[in-house]
Amino acid sequence: MNHLVTLSLIISLLPNLALSGVKCYDKCNVVTSFSYGNDPDDWTRNSLMDRVSDKNKACTSAQISECEEKEVCLSYDVAASADIEIHPDSDVEGGGIQQQQTTISQEGHMGFTINFCGPKTYTAVPPSHCNEWASSLEEEFQKEKGSPFTVSEVDATCGQVTLCEEDCLGAATGLSVTLTLLITSLVYLIF
Repeated sequence: MNHLVTLSLIISLLPNLALSGVKCYDKCNVVTSFSYGNDPDDWTRNSLMDRVSDKNKACTSAQISECEEKEVCLSYDVAASADIEIHPDSDVEGGGIQQQQTTISQEGHMGFTINFCGPKTYTAVPPSHCNEWASSLEEEFQKEKGSPFTVSEVDATCGQVTLCEEDCLGAATGLSVTLTLLITSLVYLIF
């Protein structure tokens, strides 16, 4: 009798797992690059990613949301460039940015990936949204107290929108829940 109840429970739950909404890293913006230099060859050598906090380099499980009905998981890249002044670092020996004690004026480069739930019809980033990224970045750098950077003249370009309707967190996340349920139930049925 217990086996029949368990089996009917498994069968009744599987459609709900399959029909649940798209899971997405919602409202998660990840810094993918941060460097300076006037030449692309300089960008790798002058990476400032070690100065970006870990919380800004990856999405977290707390940012996972189930998208609303008729929504999908969307993402796009933002590439920003700006005039950047790198001020002398007071802790040069402890891993400071530069070895000399002078201000350096360079072109700065920053890349982001933007992740969110949205309508399937959002197929291109409107120019006004891209312009908002530029002004928002400049404002955020100006608010940053004690930053070794002064940022101005930010220009942003937005990449193509990528749409995801399944396995948006990676195949293992959704699969592990289903497998755990099935294995647990099978073990219960066998023993």
